Amino acid sequence: MQKTGSFSVHTLSFLWEAGCLCALILLLLAFPKESAAGVTRGLRFCVQSLIGSLLPFLVLSRLFLLRGIHRRLPPTAAVLAQKLLGLPRCCAGMFLFSMVGGYPVGAAMASQLFTAGEITRTQGQRLLLFCVGPGPAFVVSAVGVSLLGSAKAGAVLYGAVVGGALLAGLLTRLFCRKPEADTPVQKQPAPPPFAVCVGDAVRDGTQAMLAICAFVALFSALLSLLDALPLPAAIRGGAAAVLEVTNACGAYASKAPLPAVAAIVSWGGVCTHCQLASYCAALGLRYRWFALGRALHAALSFLCCRGILCFVRLPSPALAPKEVFRPSSNGSAALSVCMGMMCVLLLFGSRWSLRVQKDACFLRADMLQ
Repeated sequence: MQKTGSFSVHTLSFLWEAGCLCALILLLLAFPKESAAGVTRGLRFCVQSLIGSLLPFLVLSRLFLLRGIHRRLPPTAAVLAQKLLGLPRCCAGMFLFSMVGGYPVGAAMASQLFTAGEITRTQGQRLLLFCVGPGPAFVVSAVGVSLLGSAKAGAVLYGAVVGGALLAGLLTRLFCRKPEADTPVQKQPAPPPFAVCVGDAVRDGTQAMLAICAFVALFSALLSLLDALPLPAAIRGGAAAVLEVTNACGAYASKAPLPAVAAIVSWGGVCTHCQLASYCAALGLRYRWFALGRALHAALSFLCCRGILCFVRLPSPALAPKEVFRPSSNGSAALSVCMGMMCVLLLFGSRWSLRVQKDACFLRADMLQ
């Protein structure tokens, strides 16, 4: 009986996975032109929009941690993390970066803080439930301006995403009344020279960017295969909404209500979830809980967008979806402001701190590699 039970569980799971992989291989062989076109479209999107909007924040967030600036923020900046979310003070800068940098930035910083021993495993898992969301470069410029024809609509979407993240953080605090005891942070020497930290940040950010582009190209090819199959349009559109956020926005931004678009960009898609799987594994968070956190964030963003629209009137959106997201030619004002703020914080953050002790703890580069 045990062998039979073991066979029924493990063997069927293996056969299911093998069958799905074989089916995908057969589809690639049957539709080589479509899959190649999908990869090309995904790489084009990476070059035209994704790399320019995400790579600087990946590098800056890494440099933010390597220089230990997250530990030198003024007390007023830590109120959000300590009083509102019930998290250590070092999470204040991480939350801000996650809401500005885009989907993988918050997850990467949470994993790095846990590796350095500045947060506990439970705290890191909580952060992964709500510190993952799109940045203003994508929401305001790509979705708002390029797809909806209104920067104001993009600002409403971004406000709904940030509001949903804050509400999700509050709800997770209610369900985590007994957190782990804080792990004491060992005193560490001063960080390496600034030039060394810059080199490490650029290298790590580039590696993360390459992995993200590979995921985008892969899922773009899978969606091209779905388009090649004789499937109903509703099934193809639903698969796009679940699998990949950029294709979902392109399909629904001009058709669905604005709160539904807010839910789509907060969900992020399975492609984004796969990009963050390594960070979830480092913190021991199972995918079903991560997906539940994404669904909670999407639902709360939907409600926040509905609430904002009760007070803000939007012009009729430009209903002209484009094949590839492309920020406006003169650049994104929101991206420029956010980049400027982060650079000022990075360069002069030590001056804003209130008499930091000389032996303040810094993150060592070798601990975060």
